[in-house]
Amino acid sequence: MPDKDKSVCKEVNFQALFKQHSKVVRNYIYYKCGDLDLANDMVQEAFIKLWENCKTVKSDYALFFLKRVASNAFLNTVKHKKVVLQHQKTLKDNRDIESPEFLLEEKEFAAKVQEAIASLPDKEREVFLLNRIDKKKYSEIAEFLEISIKTVEKRMHNALKEIRVKIGNV
Repeated sequence: MPDKDKSVCKEVNFQALFKQHSKVVRNYIYYKCGDLDLANDMVQEAFIKLWENCKTVKSDYALFFLKRVASNAFLNTVKHKKVVLQHQKTLKDNRDIESPEFLLEEKEFAAKVQEAIASLPDKEREVFLLNRIDKKKYSEIAEFLEISIKTVEKRMHNALKEIRVKIGNV
């Protein structure tokens, strides 16, 4: 049971916050990245940061703090992966590829699609993946992200338009 003074530094309150918010933060990051293990790692990082900053974070703002820290950690991971992928692409470009033309074109198209999705602004990518990967309806996305359905529609429209431009199907 949480202590009445609500100090995040008290272990009982911290444990209560973990029980209350860990799943929400995990799902928040999971829907951004689609990788449950990565989402769990980001949750752990966020709670470590919360503990390190327990004197400055009020209990009422813990969820906001956790989502922000987890989101920033995820974005840092994405930046790192982009660097790694760019390096791998450079290595692949320097090798002779011995695959049939169709398989090559298929891989290139898949890479274009992945790159187009990865290059979307965070909010548009999040809505796109919630709809296309998680099969969530616009109303469910709006409720989950705490935005209007019109905002979901606009973000989806922008995401689809951007993806079409980047893969060359204008």
